[in-house]
Amino acid sequence: MATNYNNRVWLNVYDSHYTGSIVCVDKTDLINRGHHLERYTFMEISDCHGKIRIHTDPNFGMEAYIEKLKRMEHEIRAFREHLEREEANESVRNTWLR
Repeated sequence: MATNYNNRVWLNVYDSHYTGSIVCVDKTDLINRGHHLERYTFMEISDCHGKIRIHTDPNFGMEAYIEKLKRMEHEIRAFREHLEREEANESVRNTWLR
C-alpha cells in the first residue's frame, strides 16, 4: 500500500456541544507484537449516543468493502433527498396554514 489515510470530520456545527463525527482510516501497521504488517481499514460514524464501525472483512476483500461503501453512499444520498423534499413540503404546508 502506497499511502495511509486517516481523517476525522466533526459533523455538528462548530459551537455545538454534541459530538457527531466520522472517522476514516486506511493504514498498514505492525500487529502481533510487531511481527508482520497488516492493512487496517475502517469507517466509524458516531454521535452522542452511539457509534458504528464498518471495517473490512478479510474473507471478502477490498472490492466487496468498496461496494458496501457505495451502497451506503447511495442510501445516505437518497435519505437526505427524501428529508429535503419533506422539509420543503412542510414549509409549503405551513405557508398554506397561515
